[in-house]
Amino acid sequence: MRKTRITRLAVVAALAVLIAPGTWLRDDPNAAPSDLVQLEPLDVTQPEGWPAELTLEGAWNVANSNPAFGGYSALRVDQEGTGFIAYSDRGTYAQLPRPPFTGSARAQTAVVPRDPLLRDPQDIESVTADPATGTIWLGYEDHNAIRRYSPNGTSQIVQPQAMAGWKTNAGPESMVRLSDGRFIVLAEAGGDGLLFADDPLNNEEPLKFSILPPGEFLPTDMAQLPDGRVLILFRDLTLAFPPFASMVMVADPAEIREGELWPLTELARIDAAGLRENYEGMAIKPDGEGAASVWLIADDNLSMLQRTLLLKLRYEYAD
Repeated sequence: MRKTRITRLAVVAALAVLIAPGTWLRDDPNAAPSDLVQLEPLDVTQPEGWPAELTLEGAWNVANSNPAFGGYSALRVDQEGTGFIAYSDRGTYAQLPRPPFTGSARAQTAVVPRDPLLRDPQDIESVTADPATGTIWLGYEDHNAIRRYSPNGTSQIVQPQAMAGWKTNAGPESMVRLSDGRFIVLAEAGGDGLLFADDPLNNEEPLKFSILPPGEFLPTDMAQLPDGRVLILFRDLTLAFPPFASMVMVADPAEIREGELWPLTELARIDAAGLRENYEGMAIKPDGEGAASVWLIADDNLSMLQRTLLLKLRYEYAD
């Protein structure tokens, strides 16, 4: 027990070095609002131990000379379905093209308009959307808040009472709007989960449940499959470099019960040396009958020692 604690303390210390301010950190508040993005394909192979229905189709290092580019903790498919929008710990977003493509492409990088009800930093950790209307919902760490952002630019904030006791730096890390209009929100720490019957801004009391992933894995994002189930992305700290291990689990919202554990099934782990990074964002796009493309983005903590990686997985979920 003591050895495990010492090992974890060593990993935490290494992570602190990675994200410490100073020469390790990219920081330029006057960075250009847009720049060219380069996608460098990585030479990686299918990780061992993955099920036959899950395939690694591609991995890219996303490079951009804009110092404000990076730190992405949430990912969604854009309204047109041709690219992505990634949201960062600093309240910025980037419109990214969907690989593969040759050469470079422009990635619009800008600040999400600040909400005066929230103090800085406005750390965005989760995002979900209604594809029919273009409305999006953002989950803010440090505030335990959810913000609804309409296509016309108006927004509203709610800080649900059910989230008031969540740790300020481990709040609504994962959030998904289900196709039936319900919302699931998971705290990063503590195992707390909420199921809202509809839009959280309607101030309805949510159903409370819990999760218990293996080891010390913590949820970092969540997205819904076309068959109604959800994939949940988890991360743990490990004695490696970069010091992260990731895992994808499958769960069925129909199995959520008040006050009970939500059953989770492990799908795959992402801890191979060439793929290891701090994955915090996930988006799903249907890919033919019974299959979906699962996209993951890594939060580089704006550190020169980490990478913004983008992974493409194909999941043939149908029996």
